[in-house]
Amino acid sequence: MTIIKNMIKIAAIGFVSMVGLSGCNDSFMDKYSETSITEDGFFKTPGDLEIYTNNMYGYISADYWDVASDNVMYVEEAGIYSKMRGELNPNKAGAWSWGSIRNVNFMLARTNNVVGDVAEINHYIGLARMFRAKLYYDKVLSYSDVPWYSRDLQTTDTEELFKPQDPRALVVDSVMADLDFAVKNMKDNSSGRTRWYRSGALAMQARIALAEGCWRKYHPELGLNDADRFFKVAADACNAIMNTGNYELSVGEGAYGALFNSQDLSSNKEMIIFEDYSNELGRLHGAGARFDWTTGLSRDLMEDYYVIEDGKAKRFQDVPDYDKKTFLEIFENRDPRLGQTFMTPGFIRPGSSEPHRQKITIGGYPQVKFSPGTFDQLEWGKAYTDLPLIRYAEVLLMYAEAKAELGELTQDDIDRSINLIRDRAGVPRATLSEWLANIDPVQANRYPNVTSSQKGAILEVRRERRIELACEGFRFDDLMRWGAGKLMEKAPEGMYIGKLGYIDLTGDGQPDYAVVATQADADAIPQADKEKYKLNVEILEGNTIELTGGDKGYIRLIAQVNKWKFIEPKYYYSPIATQDIVLNKNLVQNKYWVE
Repeated sequence: MTIIKNMIKIAAIGFVSMVGLSGCNDSFMDKYSETSITEDGFFKTPGDLEIYTNNMYGYISADYWDVASDNVMYVEEAGIYSKMRGELNPNKAGAWSWGSIRNVNFMLARTNNVVGDVAEINHYIGLARMFRAKLYYDKVLSYSDVPWYSRDLQTTDTEELFKPQDPRALVVDSVMADLDFAVKNMKDNSSGRTRWYRSGALAMQARIALAEGCWRKYHPELGLNDADRFFKVAADACNAIMNTGNYELSVGEGAYGALFNSQDLSSNKEMIIFEDYSNELGRLHGAGARFDWTTGLSRDLMEDYYVIEDGKAKRFQDVPDYDKKTFLEIFENRDPRLGQTFMTPGFIRPGSSEPHRQKITIGGYPQVKFSPGTFDQLEWGKAYTDLPLIRYAEVLLMYAEAKAELGELTQDDIDRSINLIRDRAGVPRATLSEWLANIDPVQANRYPNVTSSQKGAILEVRRERRIELACEGFRFDDLMRWGAGKLMEKAPEGMYIGKLGYIDLTGDGQPDYAVVATQADADAIPQADKEKYKLNVEILEGNTIELTGGDKGYIRLIAQVNKWKFIEPKYYYSPIATQDIVLNKNLVQNKYWVE
């Protein structure tokens, strides 16, 4: 295949499956010319645009874990691990794909043919541009500078096909223009919570603007010093959603945890948009298998949840001997969200009659957030609980963060955002004066590049965001935008084990595990005890885990200790694949990956 034909993978018309053709594979390229799909029978009515944009919904999806990040211990492979071990280079990088962007541009180039209600037409144009904005910004997050294409290219567009990257500033301005059109033209419909409408577009605008503001503020290598204009866009977008009065936090006992294992979120006013799953329709996902499978949550995340005593919130690190608290002790007087995210002692899984004994080989902190409530959903790909895609709590958090980054956060702002979240959680309310006067040294050490006038507020909003949105897929991107990649270097740690021997993890006063040093120690355990307690025996010698203090300490994976190095700013970006540069010699390798 010629270079031109390979480059057409960037430019050729990609039509969606609802017309029975694919624009993304070579066999299609060989069989059909780029003009064989005409507008004669399509792109005539707003209904055609609706059908076409339905295929775009898969471009933005919900998540139900935080792999990979400092929130989890993960026993399998992740791309960031390979990068931090120095294994990635341009020759090993995967080629970038433009198929999804091409599909959006195909529609946008043909909307002039549509006849009908102008507002209806502009709604779907805005929807398509919102999807394009998200797809493009994902590329910016990976490569920073990328070629911007606002239309589907033809084989004759050789200059465009072979052009170099456009500067990040130009691409992001184009992304923001797409989002601006979307929020001005998409329809309002707060009852359509599985469909993208104006509030969803506003939330997407806020997500991208907040991210870009942080990239420009905390990444001096970009040389872009206009972060505040993005923070303002984010704050304004969130404020617009808040002022609609259409959304509110779900409240009541266990309301937080119920957001993530509900069979029906259609009437939940916290949902701006959610994904509707159904066992009857065969619409299923894999959240049910996340529990105690290949991940455990981290000690680092656990310690960020507040302790509540005498009506006040205090740091876990202020509790005497906090660093020696066992699994049975860490939940005492804590933010209730801890026990709705981390498995608590005595937890009984659906279909079982006995408390679950967690895998200590992945840290001992199973994730219960998103765990379904019925046995038939526990296998991979069998869950049919609805999944939040954008919920109102995220909007409140984005609003508070943007205002704090601007240095404009007020007590009123906190009361209408963070304190609503804390009220729902059962955590004492926050005050701006306390945040500014008593900066948490743990948070300050974690994010040393935060130096603004409202430093304490920024740090506490980040803590609240980490807790509220834990396991929803945000953490890695947050670390990247905050310039906190160094936090990825440390091997995540799990629960604390004070000494070798018998351990009670279910809270019934009887041992569940015997953690011993050698096989000889395991052989010395009385058979009667093994049978009476149904002991799980874990031998450290030759194991995949170790304790940080040898015969006591926190569980961690041996393979991850001192194996990772996050090189700044290089590892905030991905290299352009050598094969892409071979196809287009005008492309320039990311300067941090030039060998």
